[in-house]
Amino acid sequence: MEISQKKKRLWNGIFRSRGLLFCSALLTAMALTMNMEVADIAEEGISNSLYLKVYKILEMVRQGITGKGLLVTVLTVCLYVCYNKVWREKETQTVRYGKGLALFLAVMYTGGVGFAFGNSLSVLYASSVRLLKSMVLIAGFYVFYLTVIHVFYRLLISRSDIGVKESRLLLFYRRHRFASVWAGIMMSWLFHLLLRYPGVMSYDNWNQLAYYFGYREYTTAQPVFHTWLFGSFAKLGIMLGNGNIGLFAFTVMQSAVMAGVLSWSLVLMKKWKAPVWLRLLTLGIYCFVPAYTGYAAFPIKDFLYAACFLLFVLLCMEWFLEPGEFWKNNWHKAGWIAGACLMILFRKNGIAVYIPVAFAVGFSMMKRGISEKRTARSAAAVIGLLLPVMLAFGIEGIIGSVYHVEKDGPKEMFSLPFQQTARYVRDYGEEIPEEDKEIIRQVLDYDNLPALYLESSADPVKTSFRGKGTEALTDYFGVWFRQFLNHPFCYVEATWNQNYYLFAPNIDNYVYNRDCHIGEEYVMAEGMGDTIRFEIPAWMQGLCPVMVSFYSFLSEFPVIGMLNNAAFYVILMFVVGIFMLHEKRGREWFVLLPLFLTFLIIIAGPQLIHQPRYAFPIIYTMPSVLAFYTRAGMNTSRNGTEKEA
Repeated sequence: MEISQKKKRLWNGIFRSRGLLFCSALLTAMALTMNMEVADIAEEGISNSLYLKVYKILEMVRQGITGKGLLVTVLTVCLYVCYNKVWREKETQTVRYGKGLALFLAVMYTGGVGFAFGNSLSVLYASSVRLLKSMVLIAGFYVFYLTVIHVFYRLLISRSDIGVKESRLLLFYRRHRFASVWAGIMMSWLFHLLLRYPGVMSYDNWNQLAYYFGYREYTTAQPVFHTWLFGSFAKLGIMLGNGNIGLFAFTVMQSAVMAGVLSWSLVLMKKWKAPVWLRLLTLGIYCFVPAYTGYAAFPIKDFLYAACFLLFVLLCMEWFLEPGEFWKNNWHKAGWIAGACLMILFRKNGIAVYIPVAFAVGFSMMKRGISEKRTARSAAAVIGLLLPVMLAFGIEGIIGSVYHVEKDGPKEMFSLPFQQTARYVRDYGEEIPEEDKEIIRQVLDYDNLPALYLESSADPVKTSFRGKGTEALTDYFGVWFRQFLNHPFCYVEATWNQNYYLFAPNIDNYVYNRDCHIGEEYVMAEGMGDTIRFEIPAWMQGLCPVMVSFYSFLSEFPVIGMLNNAAFYVILMFVVGIFMLHEKRGREWFVLLPLFLTFLIIIAGPQLIHQPRYAFPIIYTMPSVLAFYTRAGMNTSRNGTEKEA
């Protein structure tokens, strides 16, 4: 105990040193303005090897900061003022696990810089200058992240809030919380729905319509239920005389559903007594951030999946806070069944999220039932947790039977190992025995793997899957494991290279599809234009590029761009997690379980670059998680008063 106190005093003493704080501010400023470019340096006739090395290092560093002197100076001064304010005040608490998380985030960011520059971690240590730059990046961002973690924690425990003036609008909100918020979100989104009429399409959407209308074999490559639902709306438009009607109706429907779930999240935030500033910020994010508005008119499966995911997590939070009363509420039971069932139906990985959570809930209920001697009732409730799964499989089975849906291969779930194999073949192909090559050849297009391998996406590699059966896959994974033992770092690089965007808050990773014609050329050649076609009205021609430019502009704009970045929400997820651990509230990690499962699914998935929709469940859920944390932590000592709103 005495040693621990000494370490704590030493730590706080170091970070209260003005000299170290200034050096930390300088390192952070340099890290924020640094890249991995290294210029060629002339030797200038220096024959002494030591002098030459020092000269080259100085010249490379000088060229790296040329033209940035003023910017680095301003950033250093601003950061020093902030660091001094945070670390020299006695009220600043040391957040347990904060140092470890800050170092982890700094390393992940630095690795991302290496991958962004040259698709390899070797970039970071290829020369003494780059190694020095890497050390500056890690040190600078370590202090930056550590300070942000402590400032944010201090903000949350202070319970400081803002006041709201009385008005008719506020009175109406208090009387009709859900309806007023839902109407506000829908009104803000209606602007985007109308200006992107009839909707925005993608290759996946056109494939779904080709499945539904029989122009291609209906397979499970796309979620069966979402394909049927989207196709049914398109068919409705045809019946009413215009395909535009069906597409627009679908976008309005999915927006109404998402707005409804988002509205309920804000109602629950009020119930949990979350700070007014957090609720207003969340409402602003819902109404104006392009991650929401830019996808409202896009009938992609991930949008409705994210809505159901958020509904499911909100219900998990309600269950956690009142486990004994939760199942007595019929709305809770109906919401749980519907939300979980649709979550499983809208994306294949919904089942991977639901099963672990349901197991945790079932285990807790059985434990509670045994302690209260209500085993039979608890067992019946646990069996009831399987109802969403059975219902989802039943619905998918009916659609599969009616439309003769064929099962697609397992290539999607093997995206990560396929990607790792492709990088291994590219980098260490000369070491692979002929026998192992032949085994890989039974599963993938071995001879073309180096050409197919794309660092940021597993799609090219996974499409070469040959589906030779279970035995071939079993042999393949034997080779995959042996190769991992030979060069484990190759697998680490393949995984990190594909997913470094999860920790890159400075990279805009969004793509906003332009209009309803994206991808149609691939199905119109098969005659589908005779069945359905979408058209942009003549007076709206040219509006779609303007809207895409508008979203892209906002994605780069200060503050809004940060709130639109997937990495921001992933980092926030880890930060809230350590706050819970710091306050010894590890049980509350239950509400983070669906998010961390999603995080792992993203890493194992085929692609994140230009596909931020895979991170929608985390992006759309984190504001509610943060509000839940402030509510669940009411037992922690907090100061200040809350304003009624």
